[in-house]
Order: sequence, then structure tokens, then C-alpha cells
Amino acid sequence: MLLLLFLLIFGRRRIPTGITLLLALLEIGLINLSIALNGAASNPFSSILLVPLVLSLMLLPFKAGFVVLAISILGQALQLIMPATGHHSAMMQSHAQGMVLSFILTSLLVTTVIFYFRLQLGVKTAAIQQLRERQLRDEQLLAIGTAAAQLTHDAATPVQTMGLILEELSENRDLTLLTALQNQYSQLEILLRNWRDVADDVREARTSEFSPVNLIRAIRHLIILARPEAQINWPQQIPSQVSIQGDRTLIPALANIVINACDAADSEAVKFSIGADSGLLRLTVTNPVNHNTVFPKELLGSRFIHSESGFGVGAVLSNATIEKYGGKVSWEKSGNQVTTVIELPLAKGEDTVD
Repeated sequence: MLLLLFLLIFGRRRIPTGITLLLALLEIGLINLSIALNGAASNPFSSILLVPLVLSLMLLPFKAGFVVLAISILGQALQLIMPATGHHSAMMQSHAQGMVLSFILTSLLVTTVIFYFRLQLGVKTAAIQQLRERQLRDEQLLAIGTAAAQLTHDAATPVQTMGLILEELSENRDLTLLTALQNQYSQLEILLRNWRDVADDVREARTSEFSPVNLIRAIRHLIILARPEAQINWPQQIPSQVSIQGDRTLIPALANIVINACDAADSEAVKFSIGADSGLLRLTVTNPVNHNTVFPKELLGSRFIHSESGFGVGAVLSNATIEKYGGKVSWEKSGNQVTTVIELPLAKGEDTVD
């Protein structure tokens, strides 16, 4: 069968409509010629014509499929003009007509069934496409919501600081406080500008590849803005020739984990390290904590947990953002040290962006 042979050769690639139609008509013509030379309409193997007909109806558009159907019926009808040698009786002629009529009815029935199921498949495909578009919209809304919650969480500190400065200004009229107020305002302005970039990335489903060097640089920039007093031992050795995939929501999520570690360290130094192996980029943050600190590592990052310093909102948001890109966050406590390990899958490509 020519069509089956070409389907096998092309594999998963789609055969052009013109080639499929040409092969179907050529195959139907050759089979009809062979049948005409071997008993004409009385040849019981005429039913083999249903094979290229069915394949054509499945692969071709509706109009082309009707063309193949018409050619198949015409080819069988022409067989009645050439009665088989040695079978000139009226009974054999009636038998040949019955076979041709049976082929026509079967072809029409098969065509009706196939086209019905193709129409149903088209309806289901359209419904699936709408479902995919709705899912994409929901994912975008979720990403926007996560980013908005992250922005609210990060903006809370400069807003509260600005409020305290304004209270002191109203009492002391110290003009030096205006510089601090301007710094907090600039920090909030940067956060809002980053939020606008995040919204654009989510709306356009735009992702980038970040090298570890650029990743550390971006995290340090955000932490300098949010916690300029934090003491962090940054890694001296950073992997090269690797990258991770993500959008702009990933950097604030990673920075927030480091900021939480700085808050828990209570002015002590936080250790930050980075490495790559087994297809993963690992970021490790180690910070000291009080021995009496309650540390539910099984719940941290998965749900809101009330504590003296908050409800763990930042950890939940960061964890959700990292998981969106196939990553994982885990926490371990040993003595008075808490270690946070962030694992992110490496990107397949080698190009990176700032």
C-alpha cells in the first residue's frame, strides 16, 4: 500500500495534502486496473479498495476526501462495463452489480462514520484548545498573584521605615532624616519598577537563562537594597558554563530566602555557597539561630506559620516560585545552625543573560 509505505517513511511528520491525494488516486487507479484485468466487478478482492479510501478520509481535508470517494465509486462502477471472461450469464452479471452496489453502500457508510468522528474530534480539539488557553491564563494570573504578594512582602519594610521617619520628622524636624526618607523612597521605586518588568515577563511568557555569576550579582543587589546592614559571606568560587531557566520572579524569591536567613541570624554572619552537579544548581544558605527557636521544617515553605517574626509568607512565596521552575527548597537544623538548600535544574542551553 503506497499510503502506508509513505506514512512509515515520513514517521510523525505530516505528509503534504497534495502528495497524499496523489498517492491515494494512484493507488485506487492501480487497484481498479488490476481488478479489471482479473474478473472485473466479479472479483471478490475489490473490497481492498476500502483501505486507501479509509486512509484518505482520515488524512485528507473533507473536500479532498469526497474526491477520493467519488473516484473510488466511479472506478467500481466502470467495472460493470467490463464483464469477466467466462461469466456472461445474467446471474453473474447480477452478482457483479450486487458487489458494486455493496461496495458503494459500504464506502458511503464508512465515509459517514469517519467524517462524523472527525467532526467530533474537531469539537473536542477546540474544547481542549480553549482549556489550554484558560490554563495558560490561570498560570499567568497565579504568577502575577505570586509576584504581587512578593512585592507586598518586600515593600512592607521600606513603607514601615518611611512611616517611622515621617513620625520623627514631625517631632524633631531633623533635616538629616530626609536623606533616609529619600533612600527608602528610592528602594520602593526600584521595587515597583521591578514589579512592572515581572508583569511584562509573565504576560509575554518570557523567560531567560541566568548564569550563576549573574544570579549572585542580582541577589546581592536586592539584598543591599533591602538589608544593607546584613553580613553575608558570599561565595568565592562560582560555577561557570552552566545556567538556569526562569523569569524575573525567580531572583526576588531567592533573595527573600537569604533575607529571611539574615533576619534569623540576628546581626551575625550568614554563609552563602553555590555549586553545580548532577544537572542541578545548588545554593546553600547557612545561618545561626537561637537554640530555643521552634523550627517546623516539615511545614516551612508549604504553609503559613505564625511566629514572633511573622507568618512565613516569604518562605511560602519563594518556595512556590522555585517549584514553578522544577526546583526544590529544603531546610535542616543542626544545633544552632539552619541550612537552607535550594536546588534548581540546569538549563540545556549554554547562553546566558544578565
